[in-house]
Amino acid sequence: MNDNNMEERLTAFKMLLLRKMPFYGDILTNVPIVSDLSIPTACTDGRTIRFNPVFFRSHKEGEQHFIIMHEVMHMLMLHCVRGIGKDPRIFNTAADIVVNTELMRLRGSMQAAGISFEAPKDGVFHPEYSMNTAEEVYERLLKVNREQKGRKTKKKIAILKGYGKGQHTIHIDSPDDLIILLPGEGPAQAGIPLETGLVPPGIPGEDSAESLEKHIAAIIRHAEEAASKGRSPYGSYYVPQLLHSLAESRYIPWKRLLKDYLMDKASEDVSYATPERKYLHMELILPGHGEREETLENIWAFVDSSGSISQEEMGEFLTQLYRIMKEFHCKMNLAYWDTKVTDIYKNIKGEKNILNSLPHHTGGTDINCVYRWIAENKVKPDVMVILTDGYYGSLQESNRIPSLRKKTILVISKNGAVINDAMKVLGKVTRL
Repeated sequence: MNDNNMEERLTAFKMLLLRKMPFYGDILTNVPIVSDLSIPTACTDGRTIRFNPVFFRSHKEGEQHFIIMHEVMHMLMLHCVRGIGKDPRIFNTAADIVVNTELMRLRGSMQAAGISFEAPKDGVFHPEYSMNTAEEVYERLLKVNREQKGRKTKKKIAILKGYGKGQHTIHIDSPDDLIILLPGEGPAQAGIPLETGLVPPGIPGEDSAESLEKHIAAIIRHAEEAASKGRSPYGSYYVPQLLHSLAESRYIPWKRLLKDYLMDKASEDVSYATPERKYLHMELILPGHGEREETLENIWAFVDSSGSISQEEMGEFLTQLYRIMKEFHCKMNLAYWDTKVTDIYKNIKGEKNILNSLPHHTGGTDINCVYRWIAENKVKPDVMVILTDGYYGSLQESNRIPSLRKKTILVISKNGAVINDAMKVLGKVTRL
């Protein structure tokens, strides 16, 4: 297949998408796709897709479609911006796992529309991470790769496979598709040996990142309009699902937010008089927590007990709380609420105790009861986490406390309401 045939095949793919799946067809029509022998596989800088024609020819037509859509997803998910400041190889792998998960969900619609669409054998597919954001997968991969000190080469990435007792570590080659590029720059301009398949993230200016985000947002809006005018049934249900995923994939995990709050609070109580001994072997002297081990006691978790949070989600939430409390050597307070605050557990410590602190009352849902209870009982939380499905009414003006907003993390259950600006009145908003 020569370059002319490749151009014809790409054009045919665009036209097919415009007829059958206009949302994606419109996006591809507005994104330049360029042949480039200087890159090992394919890449995007958030504005342009480039591919190596030799690499492209080595795949079947359905796999070629998958590869193009793979780079499109990197663009739409703003991985070129979200990877800034992270280990490029590990973030590349994490982003590929998330992108390929989305494409496997899209595959059925593509095939139903008569569009050849197959996953390449050299892709990175790990269903264990199918519910995670790129940032969450990155943190998990970063942790396991730090533990794998004896990796044979820098090209290998350690990944945990399987679940529970069957979990084990495998090593894969890090993907060669390039996603962490400075906006508007290609691999050659970055001055990096092309055979590494990497471009360092760098720190593009705020204007560059903001400009790229606005550019992608404009492309998505235009594609939404094109999809609304089209009459094709194929993949139409998937567009809102994708947009929902894109909108929420950038929220910082609630566990990270809570840790940040606790680290800020703990920093007020550290001292060089009692250094952290676990770092002494590295000839590092870092401040420790002094003689008082439990300095963080005003931590409150308020859990919606109206019946909208599943037992599985509640168990996951409580387990993660326990692990964080253990990490920071502190106690916590837990209360359940529906239309009033009930089942209050104070100064909980230990996994058994926290998992046994369960609700015994259920009713409607009114977020105002949490704030009334705090005021009536003169509770002054250093940090508070509220778990809900997002359907809790609206916070009354009389209950709005600016100081609490800065200390609050609102966690929406996995299948809860779509996150919106009104929720941000309570504090930082994220997903379970």
